[in-house]
Amino acid sequence: MKPNTSLAIAPLAAAILLGGSLLAGCQRDDTSAATQTTAAADTAGTNSAATPTDATATGGDMSGAPDSMAADGTMADATGVDSMAGDSSMPADAMSSDMPASGPVSDSQFYQQALTGGRKEVALSQMASQQSDDADVKRVADMLVRDHTAMNQKLEAAAGSAAPAASAADTTDASLQGKTGDAFDRAYVDKMVSDHQKTIAMFENAASNADSAAAKKLASDALPKLREHLQAVQQLQQDNGA
Repeated sequence: MKPNTSLAIAPLAAAILLGGSLLAGCQRDDTSAATQTTAAADTAGTNSAATPTDATATGGDMSGAPDSMAADGTMADATGVDSMAGDSSMPADAMSSDMPASGPVSDSQFYQQALTGGRKEVALSQMASQQSDDADVKRVADMLVRDHTAMNQKLEAAAGSAAPAASAADTTDASLQGKTGDAFDRAYVDKMVSDHQKTIAMFENAASNADSAAAKKLASDALPKLREHLQAVQQLQQDNGA
């Protein structure tokens, strides 16, 4: 009797079919897991990218803002620097008329500053010569009137049309107004010490840095007399205990 081959094949086919179903199920599970993993990664990336934007919105980065916070907590706009630069419309001479020149100086600037200071020293010294009761103060004041009058004449001749016009400011000074006696003498002497220190610095600078040889020589020739004046008024200052 021959064995029934169809019955022998049937269990094998069933096993193959079952194995294929299991394999297919595993593949579907793997695909589903991979899909879920990819979606989760995409979601995390989106959230991560949004974080800097949130930080910027809460003030994390202000470097690109046109209006920046100043050190004192106030807002400063882009024109803030220009507004602190000062009034550029103010003439240079008006800003530095009481200060000695520094660095390169034009002949006309030197002549104008030297004449303005020289005229004031003559006027204040004439006042001191008339008002002071101190013989030494009178003597020094007379010397300053004589020497600065001669010096001013040289400056006016050198300056020509660039010489500044005389003004009332050349004849007065707030530090002397209303003072008499010893108080006037001390104020006058202090003023002459301060002015001659500035004048010597200005003339020294012009002797080295003026435009022309003539201006340099004028400044250099005046320096010995100016230094003599400074020594004289400093001695008065010491004698008067100022």
